[in-house]
Amino acid sequence: MIESAYLDWNGAAPLCREAREAMMLAMDIVGNPSSIHTGGRRAKAMIDEAREEVAALVGCAPGEVVFTSGATEACNWVLRDPRWTSIFMPAVEHDAVLMAAERSAANKLTLSLNKSGGLDIRQMRQFLSAKADNAPLICVQAANSETGVMQDLQTISGAARAFDAHFFTDACQAVGRYDDAGNTFAFAESGAHYAAITAEKFGGPAGTGALIVKAGCELKPFIVGGGQEMRHRSGTENLIGIAGMGAAAKAARENPAGKAVLEMSAYIRSMIATIADDMEEIGQDMPRLVNTTCFAIRGWKASTQLMQLDLKGIAVSAGSACSSGKVSESRVLRAMGYDRALASCAIRASIGPTTTEEEITRFIDVWGALYRDWMAKARGLILDIDTEKLKGTSNG
Repeated sequence: MIESAYLDWNGAAPLCREAREAMMLAMDIVGNPSSIHTGGRRAKAMIDEAREEVAALVGCAPGEVVFTSGATEACNWVLRDPRWTSIFMPAVEHDAVLMAAERSAANKLTLSLNKSGGLDIRQMRQFLSAKADNAPLICVQAANSETGVMQDLQTISGAARAFDAHFFTDACQAVGRYDDAGNTFAFAESGAHYAAITAEKFGGPAGTGALIVKAGCELKPFIVGGGQEMRHRSGTENLIGIAGMGAAAKAARENPAGKAVLEMSAYIRSMIATIADDMEEIGQDMPRLVNTTCFAIRGWKASTQLMQLDLKGIAVSAGSACSSGKVSESRVLRAMGYDRALASCAIRASIGPTTTEEEITRFIDVWGALYRDWMAKARGLILDIDTEKLKGTSNG
């Protein structure tokens, strides 16, 4: 039996074989992609090929893909553009979005969610109609990293068009992944003007991402210099990272694993519910990424669970992986209307195409044993408290 299990794909997917091989080939290319000699042309051709593969996965034109150092740069590029007069977004957005918006001079308005994590579209329309802005930006993630809840991007983009607003979506968790109906993110169909994506969520290398920019909606360059990336983003391209991202994109598109991942996640949810009838599953009334299971046991702190599981070789998460070094109550669950007590108890198991049945079994067995031990201690504590109360009554 295996002794470890990696169930934190929403934090970072393992580097896929195809990406690793492409990166090794890129390491042997000597030449700046902007140079006209043979080495430079080979490097440029590799970037062009990667751009086409990313565009095919995301559902956009190759010319709409601008490679960046990752999604954080892409989010900052959009949110900190000086043209926006107001920015509308829910409180569940990633820190890269929230912090970038804080550095914008635009007015910020928080959009409400229901307890399942769905955006209140009616309120958003009311906000837009009440504002007299000439350049509003709507910012709503495609899928939440903690809960897996997916938003109705087409309805949101329709509202944006009705009020002449631009629409930006953080699509990092959605690219190359599916909901339970087999749907995946497609930029053109979403109606978004901008989308941030990152390679490490679909098997590519960390530190490489892209901003998808709808034709005709170009932004001012966020990084200026030599005019690389079609004059949108200066700086010598990260050839090795981009090659890996392109290869991972091709692998994700050619080998979709939505059905298999759906079945494994469904098994996780059913087993957890069987073990713990006090389990509260988060976001179950909304379309969700099939790879993500978020649940809470009231009173059993997420920080405790994560440490206990890690000691047993199990990697899961609580909250966003980019808020590293701290495990506290989930601001995402708080924004959805959950109380502080429950929001501090939610953990997330996220899987992917290469997750094995052995890993799933290992997680369920270990978590189940820990849960039974926790319940026994909790019941013992309650019994001790009740006994003390009885003694106090008798003495009285």
